[in-house]
Amino acid sequence: MTASPVELAGFPTSGRTPQAPSYAHAHWYFLATLGVIMAGFWGSFFRPAAARDVVHSIHGVTATLWIMLLAGQSFLMSRGQVRWHRRVARGAFLLMPVMLLSAVHIVRVMIVNATIPAPIGPMLALFDLPAVVFTGVMFGVGLANVRRPSAHKRFMAATVLPGLSPALARLFQTLGSPSFFFALHASLVVTHAVLVALIVSDWRNGVRERAYPLALAFFLTLHAVLVPVGTSAWWGAQMTRFATAPWPL
Repeated sequence: MTASPVELAGFPTSGRTPQAPSYAHAHWYFLATLGVIMAGFWGSFFRPAAARDVVHSIHGVTATLWIMLLAGQSFLMSRGQVRWHRRVARGAFLLMPVMLLSAVHIVRVMIVNATIPAPIGPMLALFDLPAVVFTGVMFGVGLANVRRPSAHKRFMAATVLPGLSPALARLFQTLGSPSFFFALHASLVVTHAVLVALIVSDWRNGVRERAYPLALAFFLTLHAVLVPVGTSAWWGAQMTRFATAPWPL
């Protein structure tokens, strides 16, 4: 007998022993992550009087809507609303490409921003550009695993992680971090800790999915090369070429 969509999502049906639905409360974690991101980017984006251009506004709005969409999808599935879950999912195909393309544009602007110290812009680009690729890959693999809910929901959840570290770094600076580099490294350590906690939780529950281990490997690698490669003259030259190349936006 083929399992129903509700069963596949991890929710019990009548005649079965009730079990705690997988990720039934994930929407609260997504909203908590959104709260951290709003706190970190409050001064540069979310504050009503913040100065922002059109592309920054588009990116901020689409990134916010993306996390809200994930929270909404979790909420719908926690109540067995599979049909509405599928309908709302169509918005992902609009939000994701706009969010990623606007992110690339912002990176280009940041690299040549005269108010940012010369080594910092290219170094942050070494985080941001792979993070854009990471987000797109997690989204694509999540879609490819739509009929494997255990994998699907974890790959989709991983798409919020690239926004967590930059928000934390800004938040730590606002709270009085000793230096920019301390805030940067601390934000990545927190991201690693979140992923380790998710992996441990999965293992304790007998779940063996690849999304979080792959994400942890990605962020650990990025953390290891961020300063030595990101502040090198060679990387700075490559980023200058990238930022000054023709771009449609």
